[in-house]
Amino acid sequence: MARHYTVTHVILLLLMLLGVGSVCAATLEGRVSKVSDGDTVRLVDHDGVKHKIRLAKIDAPESKQEWGQEATEMLRRLIGDKMVRIVWDKLDRYRRIIGVVYVDNVEINLTMVATGNAWHYKAFDGTQAYSDAEKLARENRLGLWAGSNVISPQEWRRRRKHYEIEAERVDE
Repeated sequence: MARHYTVTHVILLLLMLLGVGSVCAATLEGRVSKVSDGDTVRLVDHDGVKHKIRLAKIDAPESKQEWGQEATEMLRRLIGDKMVRIVWDKLDRYRRIIGVVYVDNVEINLTMVATGNAWHYKAFDGTQAYSDAEKLARENRLGLWAGSNVISPQEWRRRRKHYEIEAERVDE
């Protein structure tokens, strides 16, 4: 099956081959075909090319983590099967596009934080609006902040990895 590449795809491929991880902001438009979790989606652009998108500036609970399913469902309600615009400037180590998702003029990444369905990923972003949104969600005990055992996804992954290593040692 022949693949058709747009100029954007060719430039992106060249930048990846050159090892450039960050470029000037680009825009990608298409329909969300799948919501994988609260911060990762699949998009099909106007040329039929599939892209994996990681929402920038946020970190949502993992699927198996407390509030993970609720965060996924919120993102699905906000953008599932909708036409979106992604503003992005880099790829992560898994070759996912890291971007901010918009439906009309609504910034979905910020909405996820403001509704208590994601953390502001401060390690990768210093945007004040995201910090303020998280603070308000915490203060008002919205979404995941209503729980008594709130653990960041980063800490949850670290603990899970630690327990898996310990389990391997016990089995030896």
